[in-house]
Amino acid sequence: MPRITFLPMNVVVDCEAGDTVFAAGRRAGVPIPTSCVGQATCGRCRVEIVSGEDHLPPLTDDERRHLGNVYFITRVRLSCQCPVSGDVTVRLPPARRRSR
Repeated sequence: MPRITFLPMNVVVDCEAGDTVFAAGRRAGVPIPTSCVGQATCGRCRVEIVSGEDHLPPLTDDERRHLGNVYFITRVRLSCQCPVSGDVTVRLPPARRRSR
């Protein structure tokens, strides 16, 4: 069973393979902002991939549209587009840590 760690809160969530970082975080009460509820249309659910990148699929077309080349510099992805297949650690950027 994959485990997702959300920094800087150190919230650890056990989830099923295929669950997105967004869905697992929301179920655990992690304040991941969204206005599209995980449909990849708002681009607000950004997280930095700290470790476990090999347990995530390649960037989706929706992520490329929202992020451009930012991912390759910052390792930021849309949490709604990141289904996990193993353990992953992500960091919510400072602007994303507030409850919305």
